[in-house]
Amino acid sequence: MEGEKQNMFIEFIHNHPYISLSLFSFLINIPFGFIRENCQKFSLKWFFWIHASIPFIVYGRYALHLSSALVPLNIALAVLGQTGGGLWRLKRRSPEEEERFQHVYVPDMNGPEGINDAEAAVVLLNMGGPRHQDEIRDYQLRLFSDPLLIRFPFSFMFQKIFAWLLTYGRSKKVLRRYQSIGGGSPIYESTFHQTKALADALKKRGREMEVLFCFNYSRPLPKDVVEDLMKKKKKVILPLSLYPHYSQATTGSSVYYLKKAARKFSAGLRFCSTPEYYLHEGYIRALCDRIGEQINSGESLKDFYLVFSAHSLPHYFIAEGDPYPFQVSQTVAAILSRLHRTTRWSLAYQSAVGPLPWLKPSVPELMKALVRRGVEKVLIVPVSFVSDHLETLCDIDREFRRMAEKLGIQDFRMTKAVECHPAFIQALADAVESVFPPAA
Repeated sequence: MEGEKQNMFIEFIHNHPYISLSLFSFLINIPFGFIRENCQKFSLKWFFWIHASIPFIVYGRYALHLSSALVPLNIALAVLGQTGGGLWRLKRRSPEEEERFQHVYVPDMNGPEGINDAEAAVVLLNMGGPRHQDEIRDYQLRLFSDPLLIRFPFSFMFQKIFAWLLTYGRSKKVLRRYQSIGGGSPIYESTFHQTKALADALKKRGREMEVLFCFNYSRPLPKDVVEDLMKKKKKVILPLSLYPHYSQATTGSSVYYLKKAARKFSAGLRFCSTPEYYLHEGYIRALCDRIGEQINSGESLKDFYLVFSAHSLPHYFIAEGDPYPFQVSQTVAAILSRLHRTTRWSLAYQSAVGPLPWLKPSVPELMKALVRRGVEKVLIVPVSFVSDHLETLCDIDREFRRMAEKLGIQDFRMTKAVECHPAFIQALADAVESVFPPAA
């Protein structure tokens, strides 16, 4: 009986070779797609399982003496099988695996019921920056070694080597850039003042909540913050990102590392969802006020072409559903609505690194286009930065300014970041109270 089934199977293959190979191309990729979905994207294992079926399909085509015209269909069916296997794996993925692969934590709490202010802490999140020249190398190494932030083919094998080569290869250039703004990043002092301002704003509302800040790549690191919270006997963390527009690369990775440290050093700490404020009226008003500060008496904002500049993002984040560019565009739309502005504005991106495709247009590309259109006055609005640091003080206010002068732009200006603007701090305080409502 078994032999008869085997003979029937072989006979079917010989009688229907095209159908047989097509089915094989689809079916073999279902388990391969299932396995591939459990590997880090762009890692060596990920690439292996994507291409694992190719030798078998090629062998089958030659063994059955089939035409190469079947290749496109085989490829399409292989992709379909990979997709099906991947979706199957996603449905079976546990919450812990979802955190690992999407880099977005599922909150431990649905709400803060039963938690008083004394047991909770607000942690402002940022990537950080070197305070002094001596910290630049360590900061760069941590930054470029992060697989959640920087991914490329075979990064599974070469991430550390890549980080070392990029850090040391760019060391002189990066040092000069930091020296141009005083020798280090002002982001520590800026975040410290924002932390204090938020704590004061909450105190005025009768909220005695601890407010700290945490950096990914410079001190205070997640481990430092968690140890501090343990000493203070805190039970709940509200992570509040200083990146208004969500991205896996920024807010996602910051929450990931903070929670990873909490699980390692204090399993009892619980997390609330990270609130959003990119459309909060106070945040929009602060940005508009900063724009208004750049217009002198007797001048009109209408005379300036507005360039909203946001930090760029690699395309692979967008392909994974990252909402960053859509949230940035919504913030820009809200600003334009408040300013009653409908023309003479553009959204561009800056600070892309490496050969992989990033969001465009870049600010330099846009400025060249504006000059060709006869624009002579430009006001840059760093819409995705809440504090002034290397990307604004050096990239925009120095490098882009020199470029603008060479291109023939007569008047080039940049708005200051919102920093501790009262409306922005109130937006942060409202974000906190959206999670921890005030007592009735």
